[in-house]
Amino acid sequence: MGRESSVGPVVVIGGGLACVSFVTALRAAGFSGEVRVVESESEAAYDRPPLSKEFQRDGDAAKIRLDTSRAADVEWLRGHPAAGIDTARRIVRLTDGRELDYGTLVFATGARPRAIPALAAAGLPLFTLRTLDDATRIRAVLRPGARLLVIGGGVIGLELAATARGLGCEVTVVEATGRLMNRCCPATLSELAADYHRSRGVDLRLGAQVRGVGPTGILLDDGSALAADAVVVGIGVVANDELARAAGIACDDGIFVDGFGRTTCPRVLAVGDVTRQRNPVSGRFERIETWSNAQNRGAAAARALLAESPLPFADLPWFWSDQFEMKMQVAGLAAGDSEIVRGSVSAEGKFSLIQVRHGRAVGVACVNNVREFTPLKRLLTLERLPDANALADPSTDLRKLFAEASA
Repeated sequence: MGRESSVGPVVVIGGGLACVSFVTALRAAGFSGEVRVVESESEAAYDRPPLSKEFQRDGDAAKIRLDTSRAADVEWLRGHPAAGIDTARRIVRLTDGRELDYGTLVFATGARPRAIPALAAAGLPLFTLRTLDDATRIRAVLRPGARLLVIGGGVIGLELAATARGLGCEVTVVEATGRLMNRCCPATLSELAADYHRSRGVDLRLGAQVRGVGPTGILLDDGSALAADAVVVGIGVVANDELARAAGIACDDGIFVDGFGRTTCPRVLAVGDVTRQRNPVSGRFERIETWSNAQNRGAAAARALLAESPLPFADLPWFWSDQFEMKMQVAGLAAGDSEIVRGSVSAEGKFSLIQVRHGRAVGVACVNNVREFTPLKRLLTLERLPDANALADPSTDLRKLFAEASA
């Protein structure tokens, strides 16, 4: 391959989904050079979404392993964290003293959960949920009657809350803002999710903040105290960009990358949750912490690395979440100037929400409506919104409507 000699050897730091996607696509594109993966965890690569759901129910780690069989002849250096980067000499230093030469370096270092220092003295089992080890320790305390306190009403916290209720736990969720999933979901969906969780026995404390620990439990800013047998903190994540920043690569809670996964340093790429890239809908540089972004951007960066005339990555950001029996799928932005409701809003039924801004669709959300999600995502690529009344009518053929709008 013409570009192979200028690409290898390849060293990837981080062994999660974005890494596996990258190295698999690299081999699929014909790269036969040396590839090494430096991973601080000793675990073989695994998928994260099941950690809050399926793995809590069955505890079977084999079911969540990522398929690395198509990434042939990759050397996996597990349990060996990277300690530093010398971009001038193109060397990665490991904590055990080894030095790895690279022709191309890829950061796939992901992110780590934010902590609440005031809880360190709680004397309670205190967890975050990011790794398989985290999930294993949490699973050990989710027994019928156990009191679980989840701090943070985001997607992962709510998935864990739903799973724990299904296992017979008493669950309380504390969210500092006035609604659940406030950064990533439309308000209509947030309100529905809140009602649904309450109907299934979850105690929601919205607009409440943790202030510390008292003799009777976790103290909130309203003066109340919550007793718990275990506490899970889920208040967002911080990008693992320290190695990149120390190497002089542009970062701001995430490594800046362009549409090809390139950083500000030659021969250095970044993929996955550690990156800060331009959101094609908002136009802003953002961290897009979704499974689809890690999977698709990892593969796209590998293909772009080897292609003579690559195209920049421009996939729409989207994610899904399963909470009790409700399946949510969301793409684009969480809010617009107005909203179109397609169908009847109900946790048991199926419906879709379309966010509109300046005459264009900027976000869609589907609940129990998998069939419509893919065609509705097309709305975000159209220059103008089709007829709003037709969109709101569940009987409208979306493909035909969009074809007419495109014409």
